[in-house]
Amino acid sequence: MHFKHIYFFIAASLFIVACKETPPYINLTPSNVNSDTTFVVQQIPAAQASTVLIEDFTGVRCPNCPDAQVEAKNLMANNPNRVNVITIHPLNLLNSLTTPFSKELRGDKVTSNYDFRTQAGKEIFSLIGISNSLPIGTINRNLFSGETNRVIDYPKWAAYVNAELLKSTPVNIDVKSYYTPKDSIAIDLTLTYTEAVADTNYFTVAIIENKLKDVQERNTGTGVIYDTAYIHEHILRAVVTSFQGDLLKAPLVKGRVFKKILLYKTDPAWNKNNLKIIAFVHGNTTIKNVIHSKEVDIQ
Repeated sequence: MHFKHIYFFIAASLFIVACKETPPYINLTPSNVNSDTTFVVQQIPAAQASTVLIEDFTGVRCPNCPDAQVEAKNLMANNPNRVNVITIHPLNLLNSLTTPFSKELRGDKVTSNYDFRTQAGKEIFSLIGISNSLPIGTINRNLFSGETNRVIDYPKWAAYVNAELLKSTPVNIDVKSYYTPKDSIAIDLTLTYTEAVADTNYFTVAIIENKLKDVQERNTGTGVIYDTAYIHEHILRAVVTSFQGDLLKAPLVKGRVFKKILLYKTDPAWNKNNLKIIAFVHGNTTIKNVIHSKEVDIQ
């Protein structure tokens, strides 16, 4: 399906589900959700293998942060299509580690091309559990036995990722994404519950960008340098939903399907060739665990 078919698909989707169950919940508050429907199917698809989400909180002035990013990259390579990563630079938190370089404003030796910090990143960091140091990260936002915080040091990531990979997921995530003629990203999201879930669930959709060349303070082992050729990956650019996620407003019975189409205006500063979508399903602000995630290219 190409972007020119998106608007036909939206209209068709609304027509097809109109005869199913009760009328779908429509979010009347300002939202990026363009189409929102739900129904129950009798034929339950096979459950997908669960995919682990790493949220890597980092900063350009953090010399040890590249080590965490290497660890995340290795975990993705060792578990193809089973590990997703979002690299988050929180705005106005730990400023000594996250503020971009500037010769004019701070007298630095170099100047950053980008400011990777986002308000959504700050809000997610605050929601999950702020740390007073970087690098730090979450594995499926889980509070693991023996830990006092959901954000944990990167040397522990591998063991926790391996443990999470053994778990099953009760929900399948299917995502397709396209650019529209009006410089927006259309995200076609389907969530299918292969098992019933008693707790409330939320879904979050994020936009990330890869292959961003910019300054990074880095520890070489013999000293700290300004690496002007550093390639930043999985950078959080925007959260399409609420930073807390959007509530799935229907009983999560076996066979429950949610179909949503979201639209988000692109930023001219983003390289469209390097953008990806990550969608994930998780608990509420108390039960925060991520139960499944999916990353896709934008066509």
